[in-house]
Amino acid sequence: MNMPNTYEPTDEQSCLEAAMYAARMAFPIWKTQSVEQRLRNLTRLRQLLVRDMDEWIMLLSHEAHKTPMDTLMTELYVTLEAIAYYEKHAARMLRTRRKRTPIAFMGARSYVVHEPYGVLLVITPWNFPLQLALVPVISGLIAGNAVLLKPSEKLPNVAAKLSSTLIEAGFPVGLCQVIQGGREVVERLIEAKPDKIFFTGGEGAGRNILQRAAAHLIPCDMELSGKDPMIVCADANIERAAAAAVWGAFLNSGQACISVERVYVHRQLYQPFLEAVLRHTRSLQQDIGGRWADVGGMTTTEAWSKVQSQLQDAISGGAIVEIGGLTPDAEPPLFPPTVLTNVTNDMRVMREETFGPILPILAFDDESDAIRLANDSPYGLNASIFTRDVAQGRKIADQLETGNCVINDVVRNISNMHLPFGGVKQSGFGRIHGEEGLLSFCQSKSIMVKRGRQNREINWYPYKETAFTSMKKGIRFLFGGGPRL
Repeated sequence: MNMPNTYEPTDEQSCLEAAMYAARMAFPIWKTQSVEQRLRNLTRLRQLLVRDMDEWIMLLSHEAHKTPMDTLMTELYVTLEAIAYYEKHAARMLRTRRKRTPIAFMGARSYVVHEPYGVLLVITPWNFPLQLALVPVISGLIAGNAVLLKPSEKLPNVAAKLSSTLIEAGFPVGLCQVIQGGREVVERLIEAKPDKIFFTGGEGAGRNILQRAAAHLIPCDMELSGKDPMIVCADANIERAAAAAVWGAFLNSGQACISVERVYVHRQLYQPFLEAVLRHTRSLQQDIGGRWADVGGMTTTEAWSKVQSQLQDAISGGAIVEIGGLTPDAEPPLFPPTVLTNVTNDMRVMREETFGPILPILAFDDESDAIRLANDSPYGLNASIFTRDVAQGRKIADQLETGNCVINDVVRNISNMHLPFGGVKQSGFGRIHGEEGLLSFCQSKSIMVKRGRQNREINWYPYKETAFTSMKKGIRFLFGGGPRL
């Protein structure tokens, strides 16, 4: 069946039904291929991304207002690293695994095999349209699934480039399709009953998807909003912490779920830390399309307006704009990198996800206070701690309610493919990256094998008193003693 690998939105449900049908036809053949065979297409995809590197940089600069460095490192590098990581490790991760068998099943052998779900629906946002689309797509494909990718409708040219690149990578027809459209398309795709959904985006949209998926008992992984805290301890390297805060807050114009969104600084370091932050912020160059700009523009007018609203709310509550802020004639897409002081933990800018370049700073008196403030949030995606005492940093990390944490660094831990990534609380559930991330796109099947040479087992019918007595003795022997070390 000759089916295209991309679909444009129409009012006809038949278009999406055809996409799902093509995916279901492609899946059984792909499933039977070895991991090594599947990886050949992924190798080709990696090579195409490297070949088209300059084209991706220009496209994302034009349509998403990203700087070249942001595209290079947060889009291309992270995606290429993910492919290379799985090229090296996926076969080992997906192999059949032998498990121990209890003595009650003497003579049997136990195994776990990892099988794909079937058709995976991947729904991705606009803030990192290459990385956040391709990393779950390649994970799902390597695991043996067919994939329907619904990227953000706000970046149609990026979606078209994703589609053409996946087609050129040579995946079987129907196996990996890009479907453009908005909320209605997402709803119809869920009604088409994919076998699993992987969603990256805001908490509100995630809730809507979960409600619709629940009607069909479709399993979902959710990477949702973040409000990531940064704790600067009294012994921290001030220069490193300040530089990290500025980069972590203003990277991609603050449009990242793991941006540094609130900074808690020990009162002893507050003033020198603030001065260093302001110095670093003043040095930033902001531009759209400028090759060597540090900070670009915001991708959508809606996000720009939301950040403006949060800033105005903070100012009305007594926050002080130390640098940045908006002039009366400011308009999208440029939003100046903004540093706020005199903030309180109940302000919107400290509680809601801020998808923009605002850095609020608040002082604390002891580490227990900082931990309490950091945990005082409905979200728990990422966190960072700055201290010269790494052991103490680990103790603080253990007390933070977060899915991920990094000590003396920010944001970059998401690109460590050896670590799983995902949130807790209202930041979502499920994991991507690493072995856990790959296996999340699989269903585990448990298999126990016995040769079956005997006609019956000791606890089968008919029950015998001798067997009952023997089994009681065995249970006392196995489980009646002290701690089993």
